[in-house]
Amino acid sequence: MKLILARHGNTFRPGDKVFYVGGKNDLPLVEQGVAQAERLADVLSQQSIDAVYSAPLKRTKEFAEIAIKKARSRPNLIIDERLTELDYGQWSGLSDDEIREKFGEQCLRDWIEKSAWPGNCGWSGSEMAVRADVCNLIKEIEGKHAQDATVLIVSSNGKLRYFLDLIDGEFEKRLQSRSFKVGTGKVCLLQRNGKGFELCLWNEEPGKLRDFIG
Repeated sequence: MKLILARHGNTFRPGDKVFYVGGKNDLPLVEQGVAQAERLADVLSQQSIDAVYSAPLKRTKEFAEIAIKKARSRPNLIIDERLTELDYGQWSGLSDDEIREKFGEQCLRDWIEKSAWPGNCGWSGSEMAVRADVCNLIKEIEGKHAQDATVLIVSSNGKLRYFLDLIDGEFEKRLQSRSFKVGTGKVCLLQRNGKGFELCLWNEEPGKLRDFIG
């Protein structure tokens, strides 16, 4: 089984204020975000996609619909709340500079570099619950689809990093390399082997998928 993880495309135009967009901020894709989805669609045009899952937010749903429109097989889009972006609480709507000013440099750096949830910032839920949601979702996907299925999953940067839990020790490695982020329109690829999942790609342009699927 191959899991293609994709972050939705851009929700800001050049010159717009860039701010934290959480699960309660339902922004649509802008023109560049649509173009990013089209680039993934071009890569998937010769690929059969057996299943596609998306968070219910506009930016993820639209990205997923565009990404699979040229695929050889186009399964129905499955909406799953567990893929919804984190609720950034008091960070929502704030830029990096504004977060530094209100909550401090270390607070922001710890999230970016260590995925450490900040205290007293109003984030809802818990890291443990997010990890459990990802684990349970993948178990359901593996039980529902064929062992050689190719599954596209579209979510957001905060949520996607927890798919690293599927690979033994990978999340911990990222603490050393400080490389959790998945950029807008970028993709990751996880492939099932005999012992579990292995990481083939992380935070790459869609064209890199051609080396692994087809």
